[in-house]
Amino acid sequence: PDFPAGVLYKAGPARFENERSGTKYAHWLEGDGAVARLELDPAAGDGNVAKFLFRYVETELFRKEREEGKVLARGTFGTNKSEGANAFDFKLKNPCNTNAVRVGDRVLALSDVGLPQVLDPDTLEAQGVETFGDRLVDGAPAATLGPALGKIMNSALGFGDAVSPHHRKVDGKNTFISLRQNAVTDATCLTLLDVDSASGDVVSETESVLENTGFPPHDWVITPNYAAFVVTPAGGDLTPFLLGLKGPAECISFQKGASAVVHFVPRTEGTVESKSCELPVALHPVHFANAWEGEDEAEAKIPRVEILATCWDDATVRRMGATGESLLGSWAKVSEGNFDGVASQRLMRITTGVEPKVEEAVPGLGHIDYIKCHPKYTGLPSRYVWGSIAASARGEPAPLAPPQGFARLDLDKKQKIDEWFPGERNFVDDFVLVEKPTKTVTTPCEVDAWLIAPVFDAETNTSSFVVLDGQDLSAGPIFEVKLSSHVPWGLHGTYTHMVHVRGDTIQ
Repeated sequence: PDFPAGVLYKAGPARFENERSGTKYAHWLEGDGAVARLELDPAAGDGNVAKFLFRYVETELFRKEREEGKVLARGTFGTNKSEGANAFDFKLKNPCNTNAVRVGDRVLALSDVGLPQVLDPDTLEAQGVETFGDRLVDGAPAATLGPALGKIMNSALGFGDAVSPHHRKVDGKNTFISLRQNAVTDATCLTLLDVDSASGDVVSETESVLENTGFPPHDWVITPNYAAFVVTPAGGDLTPFLLGLKGPAECISFQKGASAVVHFVPRTEGTVESKSCELPVALHPVHFANAWEGEDEAEAKIPRVEILATCWDDATVRRMGATGESLLGSWAKVSEGNFDGVASQRLMRITTGVEPKVEEAVPGLGHIDYIKCHPKYTGLPSRYVWGSIAASARGEPAPLAPPQGFARLDLDKKQKIDEWFPGERNFVDDFVLVEKPTKTVTTPCEVDAWLIAPVFDAETNTSSFVVLDGQDLSAGPIFEVKLSSHVPWGLHGTYTHMVHVRGDTIQ
């Protein structure tokens, strides 16, 4: 009864070939995006407690490809057009398949490739690209000739912006980052956009440059004073991409022998210089849970910050740098169920400052992904982390395999303290944490949250959405929405609270 009424929006790749021509896409991450909308209202009564909608993100390009039965744009991971020259065609398809975020009166469907697609929050109908008040440019690829020359030449070359699918929400504001890779140097030019969650208006804008990155960061993390990015420098020969032989992601690899660097962008309006801290190891962060500053941060020349991230470890990154293996190349083996050679992810605790260090947060845990801390603890010291894990024998580390359950970790005890698995041949993906309502305190207890996630049952080929008590995962679902069919294995999402006022619903 105290579960907050609201809407879950969740995105993911959903179509992996052109249905008319039968042309298959080269990589799962190139799949055409779709968004699930699950409305939950405990007070609505029988028959109306849950409403579900699932719809493709019907961008202009999506509609044209469906009508013509052709692949009309190149993909990031190697898919080529059905007709015409691929060489020197730099326009990349934006599948809008990685996250769905509600801001103001619209939902944004995001991926790493371009600008978000605006969706109607009730029908999920596509309504065009989001430029955040004409601050960003819809172009391809997301590149620049630098802060100075770029202002003169970017438009003529058709260069545009990309918005990271990962955002951070603090104090009623969603912070997004737009990215452009410098086509001359290895730097990433970025803009932080603070957007009022209720109105959808941009309230603050910060520009900066991250030197020697090689490619734009996928995920990032926020503290009261900084936006932080962990990068092991990368590079590569883009000639195969220019000639239409490979996607750009297939051409990028880590720099041989390089260590990871944490870049800090001060959260002050205007153009600012980033700070950096080199780590003693190489790392590739896939997803972040949280970060917080040390007590004496105001006096530190090098920011003193604790960062929680699930990463490819030092040995993996250095091996890939030595062999020139691409960061995200072919997934042909994975699509056949073969996970040999896929990099495992460990939950790492990164400490920056004068004497930086990196350690495994929960030794012996094994592979984990989609890590999160309580949403009200963003930027604050955190003890507990939730994540998606694969099933393992009792006492054994979680293997690298499709996730089949959820776990809660205690960072003080450095151990897994709670978990839930839906059963054999059941699979999960990412989840959303929803804070429990509190009436007496501003900051709730760190474990006072619900976990909402889809579960796929391979035995029946159907999906359901479950709600778990974040404090007691092992007790199982307190609520389950069973669907008549399945939804594709997905990625990230958000939950938007609803408020009932005089019988009308305001989201």
